[in-house]
Amino acid sequence: MSSMQMTADLHKKRLDFAKKSARAWQNYFDAHGLLPNITLSPEQISVVQQEEDQMLINGSAGTGKSLTLIYKLLKVMEQENEPKRILYCSFNTTLIEDARKRIEQSHKFHEIKDKHTLHMKTFHNMATGILREIGFKNTEFLRVNLENLRRYEDTITRRTIALVDSFMESEEYKRLPPEQKLYKTHTGTFLMDEILWMKANGFITEESYYNCERVGRGNIPRLTKEQRRTIFYLYKKYQELLKKQFHDHLDLEDYALLLLKHFEDIPESLKYDYIFVDEVQDLQAMQLKALVGLTKKSIVVSGDPKQRIYKRSPFSYRDLGLYIEGRKTRNLRTNYRSTKQIMKLASSLQFLDEENDRLDDQRFVREGKKPSIYYFRHSKELTTHLVDQIRAIQKHDSDATIAVVHRHDADKYGVYQCPVFNELNRNFDVITTSQYARRFELNKQKKPIFFTDAFSVKGLEFDYVFLIHFDRDHYPNKKRIEELDQRAGDNKDSDSYNADLDTILNDEKKVLYVAITRAKKEVQLMYTGKNFRSISPFVRDFYKEDYDAFGFDSSIYSNRG
Repeated sequence: MSSMQMTADLHKKRLDFAKKSARAWQNYFDAHGLLPNITLSPEQISVVQQEEDQMLINGSAGTGKSLTLIYKLLKVMEQENEPKRILYCSFNTTLIEDARKRIEQSHKFHEIKDKHTLHMKTFHNMATGILREIGFKNTEFLRVNLENLRRYEDTITRRTIALVDSFMESEEYKRLPPEQKLYKTHTGTFLMDEILWMKANGFITEESYYNCERVGRGNIPRLTKEQRRTIFYLYKKYQELLKKQFHDHLDLEDYALLLLKHFEDIPESLKYDYIFVDEVQDLQAMQLKALVGLTKKSIVVSGDPKQRIYKRSPFSYRDLGLYIEGRKTRNLRTNYRSTKQIMKLASSLQFLDEENDRLDDQRFVREGKKPSIYYFRHSKELTTHLVDQIRAIQKHDSDATIAVVHRHDADKYGVYQCPVFNELNRNFDVITTSQYARRFELNKQKKPIFFTDAFSVKGLEFDYVFLIHFDRDHYPNKKRIEELDQRAGDNKDSDSYNADLDTILNDEKKVLYVAITRAKKEVQLMYTGKNFRSISPFVRDFYKEDYDAFGFDSSIYSNRG
């Protein structure tokens, strides 16, 4: 090669580098001081600065995924000069309310917010807005929380029970070939679960349902290929029922399906230039597919598979239109929320389906007290201890945030009849999930105590967390195991039963993992019972050196150390 050629090549390389640097500098976003008391790490800044048409931010609890997502949102709002439509989306309402509170603390946000259209909504409420615009007046806005979801499932179950009962008595059923007849374990509750799973994954034609893998549906009760024909027939009957008797009522799972079916009718003006999705592991497959389809320029999703509590899906991200290989997936490994001691306890929970993060792969910036587990014989003793602990915190750490996590789950009356809740209410300002948006102020010095179920606390964080039902009836939730026993009938010794039981235990450990990892400074687990042996069996996953035991001997449960 001639020296002239070499000089020309060198000049071209330098020019390319200069152009690349200029472009990077032009897109550089100064993240300093955007939110009060927050300084992003170099790891987070690198993710904020990176621009992709599609991107996944992965990370364990407390690694700052949501915060990084909010900064990426602010970057877009500042750097885009033309008005854009932007969506910040998640599964549950409380998480959206929390993100809104955070972003409104930013002075920069208030300077630039009028430039763009920003929607901070649950998937459901975003879909409702678009569907109404294109003519679906039967869509409903809904506060997505555990209580409403359980109420919604109860309504559907009543309908499917009536449907199954009348079908089993019909001449039509009697004429079915024997291989298409259902077992007595194919109850109305089973049909409700199956129909919602079919819709969530888009298996709404007979052929696609007949040939699909039923990932996430368990092994009990067994369902043969031929029986799927009958289930699909009942699915069609159920859809007719919604149309005729319930005024075209839509299930929550129908909203994503309608968006996908009517994409051609959605004008560009209703789609979004940028979409940011938090806790992506909680979205159903068709919801994520719809979001990808509604994106004009860029979609960024963040999540943690270890916090997936909801039903699984047979689809990969690629199947749903997300191509996030290589650099498009970024992993956050530094924990900014919880102390090393809290994460050590949470990370020792053994999951079947997720590779546990090894502690030496994670970095911690904070040390603190070991978690504690307390046994009390009576609820009154537990409550007295809890009140004393909260009083002490409010005395020495007056602006601390405190959450008390229960397992009454969807039982609203269970919450209000709970002696712990009533005693807390007598002594402190206490709020429940439905009051979070109105009453929980991040910048108020003395904040109310948040009394919450373990599902609604996802994505949130508190200085101190008290978990009050660490017993064998609540971790795992006894009701889920009773439902499995009912479905199994006489098959409780089968491999299928054991596989489904393992899945339930795995899900329930994830509920516990989520609850523990909400704590920044300190976590206490408490339980009551006739004797100390009523403790949750999950205690056997913990190393006895990782927690302080009160009221029982931890060495009895030290399977692991």
